[in-house]
Amino acid sequence: MKVTVCFGRTRVVVPCGDGNMKVFSLIQQAVTRYKKAIAKDPNYWIQVHRLEHGDGGILDLDDTLCDVADDKDRVSTDCS
Repeated sequence: MKVTVCFGRTRVVVPCGDGNMKVFSLIQQAVTRYKKAIAKDPNYWIQVHRLEHGDGGILDLDDTLCDVADDKDRVSTDCS
């Protein structure tokens, strides 16, 4: 399973194995990949306020990814 996470116009693909990871872990991995994509230091501060599924639903941090998203889904961040 893999999910595309959108940070504005920048999109990162995060491999999620069989999907048995928490949404919180997805966010952590996506932020790490985003920092690399925009050439920022690993200590650069990014705070994700929420993660929104393509259909408009907000994902809960404690949900298991395979329960709330499908392979190749796109989710968007609200971050600062």
